[in-house]
Amino acid sequence: MAISEELGRFIAGIIETIKTESFEWKKKHQADLLKMREEKAIAEKKIEQQIEEMEVRFKGYRKRIEMEEEHHIQQFGEFLDSIDDMKAEILKHYVQMPRPIGLMIHHHATELLKDAWHSPDARERLRQQNKFTQLMLAVSKDLAELAENSSGGKTLPEKTLKLMTNDGVKLN
Repeated sequence: MAISEELGRFIAGIIETIKTESFEWKKKHQADLLKMREEKAIAEKKIEQQIEEMEVRFKGYRKRIEMEEEHHIQQFGEFLDSIDDMKAEILKHYVQMPRPIGLMIHHHATELLKDAWHSPDARERLRQQNKFTQLMLAVSKDLAELAENSSGGKTLPEKTLKLMTNDGVKLN
C-alpha cells in the first residue's frame, strides 16, 4: 500500500501544482483576460448588428425579387392573352383556313413566347424574342393585307405560314 499512497500523494501534488499555477497565471493575466472578455463582447455585438443589417437587406432584396416576379407573371399573362386574341382574329378573318392551322399558329407563338421568356441564356432569350416578334409582325401584316384586300382572295395567312415553315413555298 505504500506505493499506492505515494502514487496518490504524487497525483495530489500534481493536481495542487496545476491549481496553484493556474491560479497564479489567472492572477497575473487577469487584466488581459478582462480585456479579452470585453473585446469578445464587443465583437459579438458587432456580429449581431451585422447579422441584423444583413437580414434587413435580405428582406428588401427578397421583396424586390417577389415584386419583379409578380410583374413578370402579369406581363406573361398579358402576352398569352394577346396571343389568344391573335388566334381569334386569324380564325375570324381566315374562315376558309382549316382550324388546326390557326391552332398551330397559336401553339407556335405560345412556344416561342415560352422559349423567349424562360431561357436562362440572355442571348438565346433575345433570339427567341426576335423570332416571336417576327411571327407577330407576320400575323399583323397578313391581317392588314386581308383587310385592305376586301375581295377575299387569300384563304391562308401566307407570310405567317412561310415564316413558320421557312420553306418559302407559296401556300395558296
